[in-house]
Amino acid sequence: MNRILCAVSLFTLTLITLANAQAGRQEEASARQASVAAKQQYVVPGVDATETCSFNFSANTGNKFIKYCVTKNGNITQFESPSGNEFISLSPAGEGYGLCNFDAATAYVDYAGYGDSGNWQAPTTMSSSATSVKIARATTDGIFTLTQTIALMKGTSTAQVTMAIKNNTSTPRHIGLLRFADVDAGGFSGNSFDFTNRTAFGYNQSGPGLQLQFVSGAFLNGGFSQIIPGGPDPCQIFTHVVGPLANTDGSIFMQFDMNLAANASKTVVVAYKSF
Repeated sequence: MNRILCAVSLFTLTLITLANAQAGRQEEASARQASVAAKQQYVVPGVDATETCSFNFSANTGNKFIKYCVTKNGNITQFESPSGNEFISLSPAGEGYGLCNFDAATAYVDYAGYGDSGNWQAPTTMSSSATSVKIARATTDGIFTLTQTIALMKGTSTAQVTMAIKNNTSTPRHIGLLRFADVDAGGFSGNSFDFTNRTAFGYNQSGPGLQLQFVSGAFLNGGFSQIIPGGPDPCQIFTHVVGPLANTDGSIFMQFDMNLAANASKTVVVAYKSF
């Protein structure tokens, strides 16, 4: 009798295991389909989105080594720290910024390899040096100008991103401004992700990780992780927000919600740092 009970228990356990495995495969397939859809979300032919590095930065040695590059549009499409640990996805290189004019439900994005929304003017390089670059870019409707300063913080393995957003009109605006990164920690797409109200991060279990940190600025909505690698719709940021996540091709972002007075500007600051 005991042998029969053991056999039945083993058979039941096998069925449960197979069912869980099948559910896991279905969930993984759904995630892959969502990833493909996300990669197409903002790709607009003929616009200025690029993954090409225009400004290169590196410093320090050992655990403080840092190397990253910035496109002409102000995207960080490569981030390595320490040496040999790459954190930004390579295919495509996904990093950048999103803006929503909530009053008109209009989104403006540039997510590098994931494309852009096609409603930005060409960027203008305001200044550049061995440690920083300053890039200004207006929206095609003329309502907003985003000025980014991406700077290597001396003696650290931190790249700091300052984003100043200006309302160029005589009408007050309610906006959301975010920074996004498709993290592939150590070059692997299957990462773990999580977030707090001031930090979002992706990492390999028992391996390297990249965190996006709040430094200063207007009202911080929070740091977030996504179950997809592509950038969020800045007017619907919570669509793919999930955390914690494990063994996922996900991404992170940090979003600020603010009111801009007529002809006024506000500045937010975030930072990328490996851990």
